Amino acid sequence: MIIGKKIIHLASIDSTSDEARRLIKKGEGEGLVVVASRQTRGRGKPGSGWFSPKGNLYLSAVVKPFKNQKDLAPITLLGALAARSMIVSLAKLPVIIKWPNDLRVRGKKIGGVLTERLASGHLIIGIGININCAARSFPKKLKAASTSLMIEARRAFDLKKIVESLLKELDGEYLAYLSKV
Repeated sequence: MIIGKKIIHLASIDSTSDEARRLIKKGEGEGLVVVASRQTRGRGKPGSGWFSPKGNLYLSAVVKPFKNQKDLAPITLLGALAARSMIVSLAKLPVIIKWPNDLRVRGKKIGGVLTERLASGHLIIGIGININCAARSFPKKLKAASTSLMIEARRAFDLKKIVESLLKELDGEYLAYLSKV
């Protein structure tokens, strides 16, 4: 196991990816995972924020592949594949990956993956998934295009199980990636 060697759980943070970046500067490395119950400045695609209320999944994992550090596409895809596998397994929902980083269920966005490269060679895989967000919780501009596992599966989910399952899938995808490069 690489991803999840060290897991830091936080109630609230500006961004799990920003916290991962700060921890890398303090000496943390590959395998670190930062999970938060809430983000105050979550990010999506460059220039976009990520709606991050309590009850959803906000996670950043640190990897440092020995090759292809400049090519973020495979790392972003492995994050999306891991998230898709977790959702299909636990919620039995039809998830489509809209290249390069969106996760969609029945035409609506349920999550996303944002991979960032640092000068140190570390990559931060940020994953946000709407888990226990009610339809009324989404801001007006997101309601028509967004959904959550709870809305689609008509039940609430245990976030601890979600995190455990996602980390297992993410680690498996990363190990498979490393074996091919």
